[in-house]
Amino acid sequence: MPATDDTLHSVDAQDTAPGLLSVVIPVFNRRELVLRAIASVLDQEGARERQVIVVDDGSTDGTAEAVAQRFGADARVRVVAAKHAGASAARNLGLRHASGDLLGFLDSDDFWLPGMLATIEQVFEHHPRLAFVSVEGATLAVAGQPAETRVVGNSPGWSHAQFHRARLLRENIALPFPVPILRGDFFPAIVFGDLFYLSGMVMRRDCAIGAGPFNERFRFFNDWEFFSRLCRQGEGARVDFDGFRRDAGRDDQISRRRPLTAMPRRHLFLVRAQLRRAGARAYARVLRLALADACYQMARTLAHGAHRRWARRYLLMCLRKRYKFFRALALLLSSPA
Repeated sequence: MPATDDTLHSVDAQDTAPGLLSVVIPVFNRRELVLRAIASVLDQEGARERQVIVVDDGSTDGTAEAVAQRFGADARVRVVAAKHAGASAARNLGLRHASGDLLGFLDSDDFWLPGMLATIEQVFEHHPRLAFVSVEGATLAVAGQPAETRVVGNSPGWSHAQFHRARLLRENIALPFPVPILRGDFFPAIVFGDLFYLSGMVMRRDCAIGAGPFNERFRFFNDWEFFSRLCRQGEGARVDFDGFRRDAGRDDQISRRRPLTAMPRRHLFLVRAQLRRAGARAYARVLRLALADACYQMARTLAHGAHRRWARRYLLMCLRKRYKFFRALALLLSSPA
């Protein structure tokens, strides 16, 4: 059964264990890769105890047996078996079993680099009221595809014009060398484009519960929609520290099978959902602008994908809102009636 808001909000906050980091790793038929992911968490240097919850999403390749053979004697590692329902359902199930006051979600084909946990701990020590801390990462080089050196920084939201209008503070923290961080309310920026990567983030568990579950109805950009809700839970921080690796270029990755309209569709859903949430009035102006931007991006995607007739609906919305008026008008005039 898909998780609901009530499912996660029923988690007892009194069960939270201070000083514990819970890391949820959903996995489906990645027996060898998940072993690397688990080890990367357990091998971190840091003051916090660790709890690794591996949610086996109906694997048929012996994943659970491999984890038990490698880590069965380690009380920090727990395997939760589930019927195959997708990564979002697995993350929601893992959260219900997590008890640490800090929480991370690590994809099974990703892994943390040494120093990530210690860095994040120190940022939380400097700013204990932060809802989340995000670090930078990179991809592994694969045949015919060079490594991407800034996974987080290359997310589309960082290059959007509205990001530069967000009121964010820049500062340095000695870790022990000076590391730049960006801190503040990321919500006015994230509603225009994704900013973070799930494997490179640690959040307060109570903030994750307050944000609500991952949406299990959608396969693509669920993390972006979740991040938009998480940003409403409080200020966050982005640390320019290389903390994780993404194993990109694999044929079994969901992101390699997404349609061109996946991002603009999620953008429209994200903004409309936020407009219905309590407290939306405080962000009314930025959300109205974000909705117009989402309509424009959908129109461009449809028009460039030879669906110009379908694009007209969204272009007319842009014209009514006078958003990128002349660009929208030019697209409309080039689209068949």
